[in-house]
Amino acid sequence: MSRTKRGSEIRERALALVPVGEVLRADHAVGLAGRAPKPGYFRRPRALRSERRTLRSWLFLLTLGVLHLFTMTWNPIEALVEAFTERESKKPGKPFHGGWNSMAGSMAIAVIPRTKNMGFVMLQVTDRRLQLAYVSDARSLSGRPGPVEVGWATDIRNVAWVRVRSDVAAGDHEIGFVDGSWCSVSFAGQGWSRMSDAFPLRLSHLDPIPQMR
Repeated sequence: MSRTKRGSEIRERALALVPVGEVLRADHAVGLAGRAPKPGYFRRPRALRSERRTLRSWLFLLTLGVLHLFTMTWNPIEALVEAFTERESKKPGKPFHGGWNSMAGSMAIAVIPRTKNMGFVMLQVTDRRLQLAYVSDARSLSGRPGPVEVGWATDIRNVAWVRVRSDVAAGDHEIGFVDGSWCSVSFAGQGWSRMSDAFPLRLSHLDPIPQMR
């Protein structure tokens, strides 16, 4: 299957999660920006629990385990802390503000859920909400695609602005919320330039971050 056809299929499956009566303004596959801090493993939500682990996923886990044996440190406690705690303090100055319990923090955590297989996360902007849709990459033996589900959503009135950061990397955007928090995400692939037009207020990298009261 071509990349374009694959992307269209993923988008169509995610569209089923848009509530009836709402108008979809824009959607795109999303991830955290490369420079953004990553939440600890156990802080991330479990998603797509009904899907079955694929052979590719088992092979990935096996490869990961082998690599870990060759790169593990002599201090197992230090390795455990490194793997399962937030690494934000080790990366000062990252494009993230408000903490994990803020609106931006809750979205950032939901962008990288824990799944059995490597699925897709779609950011959808409607006339009423901003939401993340999880799309399984697994298929049954008959070829039937895996499940889809809403992972996170908030009223569009909670979204204050979006700031285009293509000066940092193509597809990078900072999304701000009414509680003053904000985080940086990345829209990979073609079509990301249209995403910012769907938000209430579009800013360029030359505009300062609004100070919310």
